[in-house]
Amino acid sequence: MALVPVALLLAVGLTSLGANTASAASRASCAGPVVGQLVYDCTGILTPAEIATVEADAAAVERAGAPTVVYLQARDATADETLQDAFDLMGRWNVESHRGAHDGFVMFFNLKPGDLRHGTVALVAGEKHYQHGNLPQSELDRIRTDVMTPLLANGQTAAGIAAGLQQVAHDLVYGPPPPPQSQVVGSFLGRLPYNILALLFAGAVGLLYARTRRQSPLSTAGDGVHIDPLALAAPGDLSPALAGALIKGRVSDAQIEATVLDFARRGLLIIEPVGKNKVQMRLTGDGKDLTGYEQRVWEGLVTQADGSDHTLSSDDLAKVRTGWSWPKTLLRRDLTERGWYDPEAASARRRPLYIAGAVGIGLAAVAIVLIVLSKEGWAVIGMAICLIAGVAALIWGYSIPNTTVEGEIAAAPWRGYQASVSDRAYEPNLDTDLPYIVSMGLLGKLSSRLKAASERGFSPAWFHAENDSDRQWATTGAYGFYPYWIVFHSSMSPVSSGGSASGGYSGGGAAGGGGGSAGSF
Repeated sequence: MALVPVALLLAVGLTSLGANTASAASRASCAGPVVGQLVYDCTGILTPAEIATVEADAAAVERAGAPTVVYLQARDATADETLQDAFDLMGRWNVESHRGAHDGFVMFFNLKPGDLRHGTVALVAGEKHYQHGNLPQSELDRIRTDVMTPLLANGQTAAGIAAGLQQVAHDLVYGPPPPPQSQVVGSFLGRLPYNILALLFAGAVGLLYARTRRQSPLSTAGDGVHIDPLALAAPGDLSPALAGALIKGRVSDAQIEATVLDFARRGLLIIEPVGKNKVQMRLTGDGKDLTGYEQRVWEGLVTQADGSDHTLSSDDLAKVRTGWSWPKTLLRRDLTERGWYDPEAASARRRPLYIAGAVGIGLAAVAIVLIVLSKEGWAVIGMAICLIAGVAALIWGYSIPNTTVEGEIAAAPWRGYQASVSDRAYEPNLDTDLPYIVSMGLLGKLSSRLKAASERGFSPAWFHAENDSDRQWATTGAYGFYPYWIVFHSSMSPVSSGGSASGGYSGGGAAGGGGGSAGSF
């Protein structure tokens, strides 16, 4: 009789061991990329037979012209986060046929821990297929919502994956299915008045833009001015905030962030690594010689700094940004007093374009009402024309700078400096150039060169660690200055979360120029 409990315990132990072994095998399958492996199930939800089927479907996608990865993991994530995970995987694993091809495809799942039959999925296609091929945004959305989601929501995970891969392979070879037939063309011919009005409106917006351009200040004052890239020096003694505001034609948070960096360059503060992924700012000066907008920026830092050691954490830096409205006002006033800005004149030039933009959006709204009432698509073309013209008018109005002719002339050498710093032959000096790079909006163009300089061991004089542990994180080849700069920059100018879970991607690597679609099931 005693053998029965022992047998039961042995059976339970073997079952647990088998489960643990399966779990370990599942985790091992996530290590990648592995040559010849296309499906990475980190959850163990797929059976070996299902994995083999999905592998075959993924291979069909590869043969159709898109190197493919299907990745499943247990993580409670939003659609936006899953889409970003897919982009990150494509870039990190270089999912493309060769460097620069941008022809990969990634299907990424974040399944809910404890409920692996539900979660979020993202489909991401490289630039070749997304922007120039057979997997545009609309088709990725259709595959995800119409083909995969009904199966996934019903708990048929493998079937949903297979159906999506089969449709992708079909699209790559034969193209996406045509959209549903409509009566747009025939109705357009019978409903010309609204569409003609839309065309006339678009023409009027174009004439208004041309007229506004003729009335703008001399915008080519810096043409032909070029600073020797080897000089490694700004063309004058303007602060980064003033130089950036002249170049951009308006004041923004970038100029105030550049002012903080300029404080570091001038020895008023230092930026320190704190462990692996954090930074802090330490105020080392008193700021007594600062005036105007600089004094206000400094006061904001002092207010948020810890009283004992004058430090600001990443959270403190995010709070500092909320008080930048008044420094920006003072910076704008400084530029106006110098005769370089005329906000009232710029506002007068913007007003007609803003009005035209509002009219265009209003006409587009009228078209929507007409479409709903008539149950026909005859106003779709006119609506698109009005909406495009209206949005263009708003963008053109916003792009009108505040600078006067005198301001454009003062900006001339700085435009040359901007062009020189943007030149690929230029090696930025992080001690002196970084504040100007941020203020002039050049960070996106120079990010790769900043990263390369960091990997070579270079960092600004104002970035250093107080203890050996932090110094090791900040100077080793694996980390260096650049990751801490990203943390600092993100704290000073945070990007709001949320928004659409589908759209293009502007990052580099294999995912550059691609786009995707994501949603829950």
